[in-house]
Amino acid sequence: MVLETINMVSSPCHPLDYTSIIDYIKVKYINKEINMSLDSITLEAMRKELLDKFKEGKIISLIQTKKYKIIIEIKPVKFFASNNINKKSETFYIHISLDPSLPEIYFTELENRQKTISSPFLTLLQNQLRGGRILDIRHPDFDRILHFTIRPYQKFGKVQNKILVIEFMGKHGNMMLLKESKIIESCMKLVNSNINRYREIIPGKLYIPPPSQNKLNPLNISLEDFLNIFSVSVENKDLNLWKLVQNNFIGISPQSAKEVVLQANLSLEKNISNASKEDIGMLWTSFDRIVKNIENHNFQPTIFLDPLSKKIKTYSIIDSVQFPKYCKRTFNEVNSCLEYLFTELEKEREILSMQKKVIRIINKNIVKINNKVNDFQKKLEEVKNCEKYKINGELIKLNLSNIKRGDTEITTINYYSTLQENITIPLNNKLTPLENARLYFKKYRKTKNSFQIIFEQLKNNQLKLVQLSENQKLYRRDSNSFSNLHKIYNNLTKLGWAKKTATPPKKSQREKNRLLPAKYISKEGWEIYVGKNNQQNDFLTLRMASGNDTWLHTKNIQGSHIIIKNKGSKQSLPLGTLIQAANLAAHFSKAKKENKVLVDYTLKKYVKKPKNAKLGMVIYSHEKSLWIKIDPEEIGSMRKISRK
Repeated sequence: MVLETINMVSSPCHPLDYTSIIDYIKVKYINKEINMSLDSITLEAMRKELLDKFKEGKIISLIQTKKYKIIIEIKPVKFFASNNINKKSETFYIHISLDPSLPEIYFTELENRQKTISSPFLTLLQNQLRGGRILDIRHPDFDRILHFTIRPYQKFGKVQNKILVIEFMGKHGNMMLLKESKIIESCMKLVNSNINRYREIIPGKLYIPPPSQNKLNPLNISLEDFLNIFSVSVENKDLNLWKLVQNNFIGISPQSAKEVVLQANLSLEKNISNASKEDIGMLWTSFDRIVKNIENHNFQPTIFLDPLSKKIKTYSIIDSVQFPKYCKRTFNEVNSCLEYLFTELEKEREILSMQKKVIRIINKNIVKINNKVNDFQKKLEEVKNCEKYKINGELIKLNLSNIKRGDTEITTINYYSTLQENITIPLNNKLTPLENARLYFKKYRKTKNSFQIIFEQLKNNQLKLVQLSENQKLYRRDSNSFSNLHKIYNNLTKLGWAKKTATPPKKSQREKNRLLPAKYISKEGWEIYVGKNNQQNDFLTLRMASGNDTWLHTKNIQGSHIIIKNKGSKQSLPLGTLIQAANLAAHFSKAKKENKVLVDYTLKKYVKKPKNAKLGMVIYSHEKSLWIKIDPEEIGSMRKISRK
């Protein structure tokens, strides 16, 4: 459950102005206060939560959704009840991303709906780790590294443990699978000696951790060690205290280092030269308090939001005092905080990507159509002069005796003008006088015939320009949500400016509700769910139901999937509830008019969906059967819960 508090700002800033994509990027990403990096405090907090929930958990599968993102599908040994019946309560998904711009680690109950990709690294992970169990998760030397120790599934013979190493090192981040002997089996990014002379990351090489950079582990520091830092750093007297903390301790981000200084009631501008003994003492007290909270896993996960736009500005796992102007959203668990953080940032990245896509299409075509309009206007001006070509031809014919072959022009009276002024007509010196006249008549006919075509093309392109300008205005007004951007993109698609997108619009609440099965309450108070179509059947059986729920279906006859929700190991399923659920299975089947119907029932964990099977199709085992004579009174005695 999320706990939320709001701290209102004393001097609110102006809301984001989405007038152009450049402004958006500046506001969104060129902000020094934004911190989305994973420091070692966050990794230590997540290590503890991951180990608590998934120690001995079984790895069901591994999925790759992006170049640097792996998702581990895992089934924990312990059962974690979910408050949301729409979630799979038995299977979780650990998201690990080494994207330098947004590294991630969190887990969720929501199944991955992103497009998957394949790679040789993923194939090896699937072969080696699928079916294995997580034995331990280590955080060596408090660096930005996690080691997952995994016992592979024992097919035959003796099995050696594997180590999945994840290095959250920005652009140098990497993921490696090691043998128990620390020999590299595979890696996400190959690094040879030409790239890094200190260590090679290629299969067959011994794994060497990243260089320590002579930094200290903050969890193993004493007061004497802490004070020694200041005596050693006398030559760096202009160095700020927070920078000194960051430079000397492993895994401490600038934000966390500033927190140490601020919680000591010191200024961020204070440096070594003007720091007194009392200042250093307060700094140690603040540092030691934060370290003890880390060791005791006493975290206060918080997301900081812009008070006006409600956009995420930064987050903190420890108690933070450096963002008083932002609204705070606090969480009970570190994972809940990171899950919210990364899913929201992913949405924002999708919006930014879509914004770039839409504005690129609009601007590119505005330039293109503008050029066409200018060309057609020039051609139209030329075409308007078609009468001039006819007059030139007539005047040349009248002056054939005065023109010699080789002349480049002729000056004569324009008898077709009311002013009777002189006119000079250019000639082609390679043509005879009569051929020059014919050339002007040919130009006259050609331009006269093309006038209507050019005029129609000009009107058509001017209309396109208006349509693009309207979409540009719509973009500037409504580009702050994914649904609005989809509308604009669909407009551009209909007008022929954009290709049909493969990304479907997000489902409305009404569409989501169509997946929800009907709900009944039996006489004994047990919840019974009924799928009314193949989509609902799949959703009910494969996503809503838990392993120990009871699943029912008419034997060898098409019909609804029925689920009786389990109330726990201490309560056995009453026969009356089973009969009522079987009545529903028979009633919502193609055998509803039969005198008696055979209904199978088994635990949901024995129900499987074959690969590439159609909607609603499953196979099951360990079933028992009972004959049911449909009793409308039994069905009517149950309370139906409306699903809006």
